[in-house]
Amino acid sequence: MTGPSPRDLAVSAAKSSVLWLRDRRRLERMLAKVAVDGERSRFSHRLLAPTATLSPWYDDEAFLATYEAVVDHTLVDIYRCWDLWAALAQVGDVPGDILEVGVWRGGTGTLMAERARRLGLDADVILADTFRGVVGAGEEDPWYRGGEHADTSVSVVEALVKRFDGVRVEIAEGMFPDDTGDALADRSLRLVHIDVDVYTSARATLEWAWPRLGVGGLVIFDDYGFYECEGVAALGAELMAGAGSVLRGITSLNGHLTLVKLADGPLPTC
Repeated sequence: MTGPSPRDLAVSAAKSSVLWLRDRRRLERMLAKVAVDGERSRFSHRLLAPTATLSPWYDDEAFLATYEAVVDHTLVDIYRCWDLWAALAQVGDVPGDILEVGVWRGGTGTLMAERARRLGLDADVILADTFRGVVGAGEEDPWYRGGEHADTSVSVVEALVKRFDGVRVEIAEGMFPDDTGDALADRSLRLVHIDVDVYTSARATLEWAWPRLGVGGLVIFDDYGFYECEGVAALGAELMAGAGSVLRGITSLNGHLTLVKLADGPLPTC
């Protein structure tokens, strides 16, 4: 009679560990002691490791194949990439294109384009970036000086996109919206992904995109939950404090802030 296999033993140990960490909130209490904020921080920051276990991305072969193909072209982890993949299925009845501002090497933009193709969405994916690194850093962004993440180019993104047949991608090179917004002014939008790291650029992107976003559309801020990007957290706090009847803000422990457009109308004022 043979005993449990090594895999069975590993699974059993993992389950026992999860239960032990949940009991008496052990993991929560341990991580609460690990602060990653500092003198320049406006908000509290701790390492997060929820003990939930549902992982639907591992059940989606199309997502996994796409993620593996783009993973070297993005700094966005699998959890936030899954958020983008799943979100596109929720805006199928909202007319318009998909806008990403802050592209880096094109990983998340290409992932969204492949998802849109698979869903049969009538939507272009517009990828807007200077391709010269972070712009618009100000006093709200103590960790940034400008020019970070400049190790990219239009050709790098184009080479990645060419690996995916049938995707609809348009690249808008230049500062958004100052340089490229006018050329896109007549576009309607169903989803906007903002990955610009800093307050001024994030707000300028949102203010440009909001009147073009259809009711039921989504705005996803990539950088909301990260200590280096407190300007985006500050913007999120402003928006949710004055949300009113036009939007709802939903935060996620993976770092995303998602705005749902409920009605046409102006953004909350600061």
